[in-house]
Amino acid sequence: MEENENIVGEAVEEISAPEKEPIITLEYDVKNEEEDRAFLTFQKKYVYPHNIKVTVAFGIVAAVFIASIIRNPDGYLNYVLGFICLFMIALTWYNTFRIRKYLVKALKVLEDDKYRFTLYDGSFVIETLETSADEDEDAPPIEPNTVLFEETQVSVIENDEMFVIIVKKESIYVLAKRLISDEQQALLRDNLSKQLSDNYFVQQ
Repeated sequence: MEENENIVGEAVEEISAPEKEPIITLEYDVKNEEEDRAFLTFQKKYVYPHNIKVTVAFGIVAAVFIASIIRNPDGYLNYVLGFICLFMIALTWYNTFRIRKYLVKALKVLEDDKYRFTLYDGSFVIETLETSADEDEDAPPIEPNTVLFEETQVSVIENDEMFVIIVKKESIYVLAKRLISDEQQALLRDNLSKQLSDNYFVQQ
């Protein structure tokens, strides 16, 4: 009986325990130009290496066909295959550019939105803050997005302008340094680099 009471008591204590105290809370917005630079930062880290491999592979094959053309200028097939290789290189880089421009254009409508970023030990929360215009609309409020470091692949790239938070290489959150004091930047940097370890990158 006493053991059961202890179990119940521990359960009640756990339920009534206060939530974790946040390490830092920031309210911010994101300019469209910052979204563009943040996505370019993401591409340089995760997309460009793949593009370079594609460029090298097709470039080597193209060089083989060009050499064949020099030896035998009348070989029509070599021209076609060499052109295809060069076209694939150009298409790879064009698609990378086009995707970024399309995404940034789509995000233009969100430029006036306000957000709140809260960092905890082991997680962070992103919230979209309601404005007076939002209160007049019938749309339900956007639920906060909670990301747990232990359960989700998270990386951060810091450069001179911003902290770029990348979740599962699918979602990108931008914390512009123009809105963050030097003390807050140091606190954010120390805690994120500690919690993410090798997944925290500083880009010059």
